[in-house]
Amino acid sequence: MKFTKIKLLIAALALGGTVAAAPVAHAETLTVGTTAQTYPTSYKKGDKLTGFDVAVTKAVAKEMGDKVKFKVVGDIPSLFGELEKGSIDTIANSVTVLPEREKKYSFSPVYSYYAAQIAVKKDSKYKTIKDLEGKTVSATVGSSNIDLLQKYDSKIKIKKYDDRNAVFTDANNGTVAGVLNQRQFLEETIKKQNLDLRILKGVAGWNKSAFPFAKNSEAQAKQKKFDKALLKLKKDGTLSKLSKKYYNGEDVTKKSISND
Repeated sequence: MKFTKIKLLIAALALGGTVAAAPVAHAETLTVGTTAQTYPTSYKKGDKLTGFDVAVTKAVAKEMGDKVKFKVVGDIPSLFGELEKGSIDTIANSVTVLPEREKKYSFSPVYSYYAAQIAVKKDSKYKTIKDLEGKTVSATVGSSNIDLLQKYDSKIKIKKYDDRNAVFTDANNGTVAGVLNQRQFLEETIKKQNLDLRILKGVAGWNKSAFPFAKNSEAQAKQKKFDKALLKLKKDGTLSKLSKKYYNGEDVTKKSISND
């Protein structure tokens, strides 16, 4: 009789006692800002957004189990404005980590390095960056290369442009003594546009790129997942592989320079 009661109790629990199901994890959307104007980091190929930073962001989002949505904004200052407003979660545009930026934003681990260099006319007398003291070079508004050059040699004057094409056009026609930018971008632009420019020896500084996030609790929670995924992809060689794909075999996840 006692045994029967026990069996009936077990049957009742099986029928009426349900086990709570584990919550289903839903994919969140990672909204990422980019200029789509920096080759080969972030640019348009036809109507498709592509580039190293775009590919890295997609890989990180996939590792996180999230969806990714890109928002194209024209320049770096405006991208940071969008980040502060909360309309984007981070920026994929080889954003350099700078002390003044670290005061306002929280950065992911560094994932790429870019040398800040200057290109001048091929027939000019300049050999090194120091030869440009007292001269004027062009640079894009908001570029981290400006800060690096000012710290490296404040005697070199900088003319800032909103137009990314004009910085090269004016250097090519001699309106300014040279153009300041990341080495890879200088090389690719000179080649693609067949410009009469060459890159000087010497490095004004290193752009150490990372993904910026706002310092509020919601952004920090998302960054924690993002950083974990980014580090995993760096460790397993995914970032290096993507770099070689977009930078003609070069691994920008490490510091490297060919003409210094």
